[in-house]
Parts: sequence; structure tokens; C-alpha cells
Amino acid sequence: MVSEIKGFHVLPVQFGGTSNKQKPHYLYFKKHEGSQSDGRSLFVFNLPIETNLNVIKKFFQAVALGATVETYISSKLTDSLEDVWLDMTQLTSGIEIDVREDDELRAKLPRNCGIIRFVDKSAFSLAFSELKKRSSSQENLTWPWEEPMGSQFLLNKYRSRFLDPQQLSDSVSQALVQFDEAERESMEQLQQQASLVDEDGFTMVVGSHRKTKAGIMGRQKLASTVEVDKASAKLKKKEKEDFYRFQLREKKKQEMNDLLSKFKQDQERVRLMREKKRFRPY
Repeated sequence: MVSEIKGFHVLPVQFGGTSNKQKPHYLYFKKHEGSQSDGRSLFVFNLPIETNLNVIKKFFQAVALGATVETYISSKLTDSLEDVWLDMTQLTSGIEIDVREDDELRAKLPRNCGIIRFVDKSAFSLAFSELKKRSSSQENLTWPWEEPMGSQFLLNKYRSRFLDPQQLSDSVSQALVQFDEAERESMEQLQQQASLVDEDGFTMVVGSHRKTKAGIMGRQKLASTVEVDKASAKLKKKEKEDFYRFQLREKKKQEMNDLLSKFKQDQERVRLMREKKRFRPY
């Protein structure tokens, strides 16, 4: 049995509560390398279903005691019905949504893949070396389940995908209330922007019939940042002018230094000519 395939180490695991005669499940792992890699992360492919941080911690407590896991970053596609993950919030302008630090990384991970980050490099080295040993020996490790897996588990998981009609109705009603509240706040902010006067004495023109999402949500961001943009533009203009002034000052300074150097050279030449009695100013 091969222990390494295209840079990935092969690790056989046996699911807890199953017979030893059952065929093992294979994990493929390697050191995570990337622009944001800090040398203490492990990339794992073909992770079992229902893998989470608690399961990962239990696994490494049994395999490499002392290799403390800090975080587990799973792919957004693992529990998704779609083959491609699309972040629809990016298509809506003007809405501020809290984005977690690892969300961008989760969106890029393939299905059933994950990144395990340890507390430090020593913990990673301990876990990585132990996993490579188990991979070379092809010893079947036990993968811990949080709950028994079987037909009843799969049935419950399938049913959980569908909301109760009453829950669905309540969820839709809550979403509509939140949208109405956001729309009202947007209109109030637009009206406040209409009363603003900039430092040049101009009043911002804000239409009163903005009923589209782009008009209400998209323009809100423009209206709220127009003063900041103006200030930024003036600052850049001032920096540009200051840069030109700096260039002029440096040029004048260089010219003065050249003249001074030439004057000193002439003085030295006159002194030498006087010593040789060849200096005739008339």
C-alpha cells in the first residue's frame, strides 16, 4: 500500500463503532503552503462527514498528545448542495456585512477539504511527524464520531434541510421586517445628506423618488462617503503640490551648492595664481 501520492501522505482511518473488517477510509494530508501560511497549518483532503473542531481535537488527542489544535477551517462546499460557492452578498451594494477572517479561505477550499491550524509550530511539528509515522506503518487509526452514524442519522440530516411551514413563515416575516427597517434608515440618511452643505457652499442634490435597491442602498454609500472622497482628493492634490514645491526647493538648493562650489574653486585658483605672481586682475 502506497504511503504518499503526489506530495500527499496517505492515512487510513477506521470509523469508531464499526467492525475492523470494514475497509478503511483514507485521508490525504500535507503541510499547508500559501501566501497566508504561517508554518503551523495542515491541509487535509477527503475528510469524513460531520467533521468539526471538536472531532479534530479528539482525533489529535488520541494520535499526538500535546499537539494542540487552535482552529479548523472547513470548505463552504462540504455541506452545500451546490458544486460552486457564490457569495451573493457581494452582489448587493451598500450593505455592510460582518465577514470573518477565514471566510475568503473557506470559499476557496474544495469540497471535503480543510485546514487544521495548531497553536504553534512545535505543536504542528509534533502532529505532522506522528501522522507521517502512522502513514508509513499503514496503521488504522480510529476516527471519533460525535454521534452514531447510520440510516437514522442520515434521515434526520435530510429532514433538517427543510423548514417547518410555520418556521419558514416566521423567517420570511422577520426578513421582511428587517428589510423595511433598513429601507427606512436608508431614506432617513439620504434626507440628512440632502441638508448638508459642503465647504464650497454647495448643497448636495438627493432625489426624493429613489425606490430601487440601487437607489436606496447603493446611493447611500455614495452619499455617506462623498465628503470623505472630497477631503481625500484635496489631500492628494496638496501632497502633489507639496511634492512639486519640494522639487523646486531641491533644485534651487542644488543650484546654490553648484555656485558655491564654483566660487570656492575660483578662489582657490586665484590664490594659486597669486602665489605664482601670475594674478593680474587688470
